Formats: sequence, structure tokens, C-alpha cells
Amino acid sequence: MRLIVPLLVAILLAACGGGQAAPTDTPSPTPSPTPTLSPSPSPAPTPSPSPTQAPTPAPTLEPTPPPSGPVIDLTGSHTEQGGFLAVRLRDAPAVVDPTVVLAGVTYTMLPAADVWYTYIGLPAWFAIGGYPMDVTAGGQVLVSGWLEVSGGGFAFESITLPPASSDLLTDTARIEEERQRVAGILAGFTPERYWSGAWITPAAGVVSDQFGTQRSINGGEYFAHTGLDIANAEGTPIYAAASGVVALSEELFLYGNAVILDHGAGVFSGYNHMTSLAVSAGSFVNQGDLIGHMGETGLVTGPHVHWEAIVHGVRVDPALWTQGGVEP
Repeated sequence: MRLIVPLLVAILLAACGGGQAAPTDTPSPTPSPTPTLSPSPSPAPTPSPSPTQAPTPAPTLEPTPPPSGPVIDLTGSHTEQGGFLAVRLRDAPAVVDPTVVLAGVTYTMLPAADVWYTYIGLPAWFAIGGYPMDVTAGGQVLVSGWLEVSGGGFAFESITLPPASSDLLTDTARIEEERQRVAGILAGFTPERYWSGAWITPAAGVVSDQFGTQRSINGGEYFAHTGLDIANAEGTPIYAAASGVVALSEELFLYGNAVILDHGAGVFSGYNHMTSLAVSAGSFVNQGDLIGHMGETGLVTGPHVHWEAIVHGVRVDPALWTQGGVEP
């Protein structure tokens, strides 16, 4: 999708017919005149054609080229709840350090060749409707656009956990400790983008739960599922969905054995509930490298990997990143 401001976007049939003349009365015979010899007529002179002047072509109106200037390009974006935006600023060679402002939040844009770009996450609870989006630099608005956010169409489900698992939810101190630990990792920002192209699905198996499902655990309040669950046998290999730096590799409380990868440009991915970890924090992994094995550690109902994609701290549907087309 490309959002550009201002916005750019006889058959003939005929027929004819004729008729037959009415008969006339036969005239009475008259005496034949005496024949006379008439001179042969001279042929009429053929007039020479007058020179004709080529018609002057009618003037045509040339279209006025659109005014040049910065444009916003959203190609590859997913504008539904749980989606993300790939925002590019084009045709702005003299701009320095532009930012994008959407829903009151400012996002830093990064340079790449002849374009500036950034990524914006739309959480599952993002309100449906229209939003102005401005690109600014030096305190001035360079270009404005309008974003329509649609619903995610999320399903609802109720989950019943046995006491051994549900009791974990009563330890609010450890839950808050884990939340702060993960939030601190995800607050980091690496300007360099480590990946290119579409992501891969990190493990073989079946999708046991989609991103954004509205869950209620043991009759509690509904909340959005923050990742995509892939279930398979314990020990199933788990691979890096995209290249990046290992920002975290350790055992957490609810997430169990977890790995978080920093892919740069404010984008992260998470892999949780593993039975074992195969990477260390600070190491670099390429797309497809082994990072651990599937398990059922933490708050789970069976062996699976809870796969997350995080954009500037906002969890979005990781499956959307496998479609590619989001590079600058």
C-alpha cells in the first residue's frame, strides 16, 4: 500500500435503407425527326486540384505534473488490530532526522539509501477507526496522511488450568519482576537492521492458538493472547525466525525458558516455554539457526513454543512477518 499526499488516481452504430420508383404512363408515339450530323463534343477540361493546406492540429492540454515533495509509503503494512506499519518517507533528500507521529506517539525514522523508514506496532486492543499520521522534521510537518485501522476479528476462548499451573498466577511479585525484566529488554533500540526478507516459522508443528485470541483463564477477565502458539512433541527444534542478536536467554517465571532476539530497528522476537536453550545472551544468530527445543516450562497446558513479534514494545502477530515486503 502506498499513501501519497496529495492523492493521484463509445460505441457507435448506424443503418440506412432505400425504396423502388412508381411506374409512369407510356407516351403516345411522335414522328421521328430528320437525322442531322452533330459535331463530336470536345471533352470537358479536367480541373487541376487546388493545393490544400494541412490542417493545424488542435492544441492539447498537457497534464500538470503532480507537485514534487515528500510522500509516505506504507507498502507491506498490515493496518488491522495486531498488525504493524512499515512507514517510509520518500522524495525528501534534504530532510534531517524525521519522525512519525501517530496516536500521540512519536517514532524515530532511520536512514536507508534514499529513504527514511520506521516500524509501528498496532496492539490487539488498538481502537478501530481513522487516525492522522504526520511526518515531521525540525519542528515542522513535512507530510500528513490518514490511517484507517480495522478490526482483528479475534476469537474468544476460556481456558481451565489445574491448580499446579493456576497457582503461578497468584505470585504477583514474581509476575511483576518478570514483566519489568522483559520490558527492559524490549525498551532497547538498535538502529541497525539485522534481517532482510521474509521471516520463517520457527518450529514444525500445528498452530494451537492464534495471536490476539481473547482468553479467559479459570473464569477471569479476558485478555489478548500476545503470540502465536505452535505445538509439537517435547524436544522439537526451535529456530531463529530472522537474524539478530540474542538479547535474553534464561529461565523466566511464566514464560519458562525463553529467548528474545533483537532484530534491530525496534523489532524483536520471543520464543518461550522451551525445555532447553541453545544460545547465549550477546551472541549473533542467523535466520534458521537453532536457539532451543520445545518444552512445557512456565505457565502452559502442554509442550509448545509461544512465538512473539514485538515492535517498539508492542506485541503484534508474528505470522505477518513471514509475508515479507517490509524492507525500506
